[in-house]
Amino acid sequence: MARDVLDRVRKLLALASSPNVHEAAAAAAAAQALIEAHRLEGLLAEDGREDEDPVGEELLSSSRRLRRWKAVLAQGLAGANGCLIYTRQAGKQREIVVVGRSADRAAVRSLFDWLERQLAWLSATHGAGQSKQWHDDFRVGASGTVVARLGEAAAAQRAALTEAALVRVEPALAAREARVQRYADDTLRLKRGRSVRVDPDAWERGRAAGHAVELGGAVRGGGGKPRS
Repeated sequence: MARDVLDRVRKLLALASSPNVHEAAAAAAAAQALIEAHRLEGLLAEDGREDEDPVGEELLSSSRRLRRWKAVLAQGLAGANGCLIYTRQAGKQREIVVVGRSADRAAVRSLFDWLERQLAWLSATHGAGQSKQWHDDFRVGASGTVVARLGEAAAAQRAALTEAALVRVEPALAAREARVQRYADDTLRLKRGRSVRVDPDAWERGRAAGHAVELGGAVRGGGGKPRS
């Protein structure tokens, strides 16, 4: 990801420092749209040339125990940006790691850091006096919904391409995905993770709260099981 694009993404997110969650989510959607537009423009410019951006790993989050909502958030953002995630034990810390091309990891990093703070705030506004477990489950639901809607925004960018452009872009996207998966298979040898269990009431309230977040209808462009 070009530095100027990431600078624009960070400035866009920084403008949404208001405690209004609707403004915050609209900024995240606009950021994903900007990232996806840049990605597609790059693919069209490459026109079949080999992708030289190396696949590697980057630490996203570290805590004494795995925060399930952060894993859901990371997995959704990774999927929307051509990456995957896995978890690992590092001493007494449980880490969430993103795997992908350096440009795509940078995109996930920027969105994750910002959305992590925003979703924590969202849960605080809905669950005063609730347990830590309730807040974790609420954030799982909210993460899944918000990330799904950001994915829809990214898909809209692709849908806006002409048929001729799609024919050029889709094989390149598939080739990038295959490179990331090959790295995971050959270097990491990941196992399938366990499913995320949640309190149904907290999850549903978080999911509903996520749906209530306005992502900005005028924006064009741009969850599940973590691996361990």
